Amino acid sequence: METENINRAYLETLSFSDLSKLADEYGVDVPEDLDRRFLICELLDIVEESKLFNEDMVISSDRSSEENTVLPQGYNETQISCVLRNPVWAFVFWNISNSDNNKLKEMHDCTLMLRVCSLPSQEELTPKESFEIKITAGSQEQYVLIPAGEKYIRIELVYISGATRNVLAFSPVIEIPQGSESLNNIQPGKQNDYPEIIKLSGIEKILLNQYKNHRHSFSG
Repeated sequence: METENINRAYLETLSFSDLSKLADEYGVDVPEDLDRRFLICELLDIVEESKLFNEDMVISSDRSSEENTVLPQGYNETQISCVLRNPVWAFVFWNISNSDNNKLKEMHDCTLMLRVCSLPSQEELTPKESFEIKITAGSQEQYVLIPAGEKYIRIELVYISGATRNVLAFSPVIEIPQGSESLNNIQPGKQNDYPEIIKLSGIEKILLNQYKNHRHSFSG
């Protein structure tokens, strides 16, 4: 019976069903519609955080060594995905196909960037604002700080060669949760015109505590 350490290369060879079983062993609840690459990243996070780089982190495989590995659909495609961790941070992960990677290597001055696009609506894909983040060589994932006050964003995987900028792939449009109006308006010392019956519920104290502890995650 052959064993392999859990790493990205190994996880990429597993089917979604096998990934779900592995996630279940680590106590991760996997929704049916969860993105496969996001599940892989979650498993890698668990492995790193638990520091299970030892015998407890080795999984067994019953497959014959002569059995051909079947790569999952989309394994060798250029694609990028974006998942919200909270209203301030997004987790972005991507994959570049072998053919695209070979083309990029031929461009000796090529630089990869993430372009964070702020959109006016979910249907309007022309950015009203954007900024770019340089990607570390060999990286396939990165946390991105979401621009304050934006409701819709899209992440593009861009390569720059000389004066040329081209988009390799782009994520779906992501809607950013917005803070409640009451929370946005509450501030220490500021008077709010609540009905007396609402004041009796202690709402002012609740909102003030929410402001002090969590406002940074929803402020615009």
